[in-house]
Amino acid sequence: MKLQTMQALTVHGISVRTNNQTESGPDGKIPLLWQRYMAAHPQPAAEIYAVYADYASDVNGDYTLTVGSLQDLNAETVTGVAAGDYLAFEVHGSMPEAIIRGWQTVWAYFSEPGAPQRAYRTDLEIYHGPASATILIGIVPPAP
Repeated sequence: MKLQTMQALTVHGISVRTNNQTESGPDGKIPLLWQRYMAAHPQPAAEIYAVYADYASDVNGDYTLTVGSLQDLNAETVTGVAAGDYLAFEVHGSMPEAIIRGWQTVWAYFSEPGAPQRAYRTDLEIYHGPASATILIGIVPPAP
């Protein structure tokens, strides 16, 4: 994991409102969102972005997930990624299993004493290819 400062981005895609409790059960909405996106983009021309935004509270609250790209100007949803400090967690392996393990690493890291505080503004996954992704978690900058 490494600290990364990001500029604001705009992601164009499709969205769903959900929470981690729903996603841990049989009624998860995220797999259907990904199926829908991949059916419309069977061979994506660029990196795929999954943006977690509009957090109701924290890891236990509702959030909106948008899956898309930087170029799809005909998308249903446009979501902004906030500029700021992010911790980047690299993920490699078969998807979606690798990204699930990546999120387990993220949750474990942020549950440790002394871990940076999550901002809960925007977080994102950037898929570089079928077996490589980066999870970026927005953090509150440390006090000077």
